[in-house]
Amino acid sequence: MNEQNTKKNQNSIITRLKNASIRTWLVGIMSVSVCAFHLYMASIGTLTSYILVSVHWLLVGTIVILLKPHKMRGGVVIDAVLIGLTIFLSVYQINLQRYLTMHPGRYTNMDLVVSVIATVICLYLGVRVLGWMMSVLCVICILYGFYGYLAPGLFNTDQFSFFRIFTYMYTSPDGLFGSTLMVSAKFLLLFLFFGAVMEITGAGEIFVDLAYSIAGRVRGGPAQAAVFSSMLFGMVNGSGPANVATCGTFTIPLMKKVGYRNYVAGAIEAAGSSGGQIMPPVMGAAAFIMSEIIAVPYSEIAVAAFVPAVLYYLCLCSSVYGFARRDKMKKTDPSELPSFWKSLKGGWYILIPIATIIVTIFSGYSPQRAAFCAIVATFIVTAIFNRTRLTLDNLLKACLRAGKNCGPLALACMLAGIMMGMINLTGFGLKISTLLQMVAGGNLFITLFLAMLMALLLGLGLPTTAAYIILAVLINPALQQLGVDPLAANLFLLYFAALSSLTPPVALSAYTAASIADAPFWKTGNQSMLMAAAGFVVPFIFVYNNGLLLMGTPGGIAISIVTATIGCFVMGLIISGWCWIDLPMVTRILLTPCAFMIMVANPLWMCGLGIVCAVLILIVTRMFTGKGKPNLAAD
Repeated sequence: MNEQNTKKNQNSIITRLKNASIRTWLVGIMSVSVCAFHLYMASIGTLTSYILVSVHWLLVGTIVILLKPHKMRGGVVIDAVLIGLTIFLSVYQINLQRYLTMHPGRYTNMDLVVSVIATVICLYLGVRVLGWMMSVLCVICILYGFYGYLAPGLFNTDQFSFFRIFTYMYTSPDGLFGSTLMVSAKFLLLFLFFGAVMEITGAGEIFVDLAYSIAGRVRGGPAQAAVFSSMLFGMVNGSGPANVATCGTFTIPLMKKVGYRNYVAGAIEAAGSSGGQIMPPVMGAAAFIMSEIIAVPYSEIAVAAFVPAVLYYLCLCSSVYGFARRDKMKKTDPSELPSFWKSLKGGWYILIPIATIIVTIFSGYSPQRAAFCAIVATFIVTAIFNRTRLTLDNLLKACLRAGKNCGPLALACMLAGIMMGMINLTGFGLKISTLLQMVAGGNLFITLFLAMLMALLLGLGLPTTAAYIILAVLINPALQQLGVDPLAANLFLLYFAALSSLTPPVALSAYTAASIADAPFWKTGNQSMLMAAAGFVVPFIFVYNNGLLLMGTPGGIAISIVTATIGCFVMGLIISGWCWIDLPMVTRILLTPCAFMIMVANPLWMCGLGIVCAVLILIVTRMFTGKGKPNLAAD
């Protein structure tokens, strides 16, 4: 017992800080400061938006520099200079915005110098923290601003001066300190802190126990538990890789234990966790940006996104069940399952913060205030029911985790601001929309398919938030010109930007799951894409049929939900290779278009035809394979 206490004390944050370097101390101070500042702003703070954004970057930018130190000789000096410049640029931004309020458009040469320095530092940090991809795209956008007037035909633009381009990027609502960074400042940090606070209270373990106690009695119970727990934690976290790291350590070993192959277990967890970015009420940072772009309350976005997200998980659950039946896995011994009532009794209070965030958002409060209320609720219920978790050490861990996770995302928002500013300044977005319509010939399906490819390609090198912002500026106008509802168009783009975390060669969620499962990365990545098939199909359906977004008449909405539910269930069974009998590959291929047809509610006869064809194909397969034949399904 004494050895365990000693080890626990050695692992505590406070003990490590006593022997830590100045850099570690600064990270801790800045992380606590940024969390405290945003809690103040979400509760009683009344600072103007440019002060909020500037202070946010001053604190978060410093954390980014400290956590990603310069590796070469003189790195300490370089980092010290960068921190000093970050503080200076943030303070200068506040003073300049105050000046421009009284004297609009009156820039000085000093303003130009500061604008150039701010842009260069942001690009450099982008390479250092996020890799080359995003910074290279920003440089291309800036070069287009300088030399776009030389481009022929459609891509020809006005000539902009050096002074105009850089001051625009530094001071405009679309630039470095503009609307994209505002999302990080207003919403992202608070929800990351909420997720971190939930994690230190043991929410991940409670969610796994509750899900396992409910779903563990069916075949493949641990896999169903993985899906449900990842969904529950994703509702408050909104990050695929983070969900995998939190829930996967519990669920992947359990899935392997009952017979799932290592790469299948990793793929199930990756697909389940990635759904967190499309599952209300949080949905990740991109949903908050969507609310700002299309000027629709976040509560309406959450309501519209609910049914498609449920369909995504329905398809995933049915494929998990099919895998268990196909591979003849045994049910888990009930004695090995946690008691549902015991799990609920021990952790029911952790559901109160989730209920708080849902109630406050749908009561008309801002997401910022909803996150604050949920954080306060978490502290209160933990203090009452699990006081041992509410320690200074755990609070410091939560602050450090929130600050660390927010840094790269805030930097991505700034870089996206550069691209968004240049796209808007040059009118490049409208030009791309025009070109897209010309290539597609005005055909909506081809336009959607091209938009999907662009989203997946951008997502290979960009965070979901940044990929969505670029897509919203470039592709969204083309979709709306073809008559697509703005909410449906933006949710379509968000889906594919989010699911890019499953597509190799990057596939961060699949990579994290593969490392936990000790499985081949490419095999895990490809299988995770297959498991998430509904996420690649449902967006096309709700663009053509807004009933899935709860738009239209009650009858139309009900029919849309029923047909999509049946289609997603069939698709999940096709993925697994089991549908009451083992399915040969030929049968699975023939059933795939039937599943697509079943999802179509307008015209309704197509859904009926899909059901009839699917039943006939299954009957013929049963006749030729027989009940006692060996498993013919492809692996």
